[in-house]
Amino acid sequence: MTDPATTLLASLRLAREAVEQAARDTAVVADELRRYQKFAKPGQPSAQIVRLRQQQAAARQASARARQGFILAARRFIDANGLVVPPKTTLDVFATSWLDAHPDGT
Repeated sequence: MTDPATTLLASLRLAREAVEQAARDTAVVADELRRYQKFAKPGQPSAQIVRLRQQQAAARQASARARQGFILAARRFIDANGLVVPPKTTLDVFATSWLDAHPDGT
């Protein structure tokens, strides 16, 4: 049987990985879109550019959802472990710095 704190830590780490993956996906699509738009002719956008814009919108939505999930997981983890977030520090920044400082979870 797993400890609730361990489960919350695992979900926090998974949420962080989701945020990082969403950021990479957004960057890849944005780079590809810039590359195609650079040489696009004026007027009606090509089907490729339209498809890339749709992918970019989907990647941004996925990024926003991942960030919200990370903030929710951070709130649950912080509350369950009695951690205190310093003033003027956001939950995601605090949780990220805590994960970086405690790679083994202790």
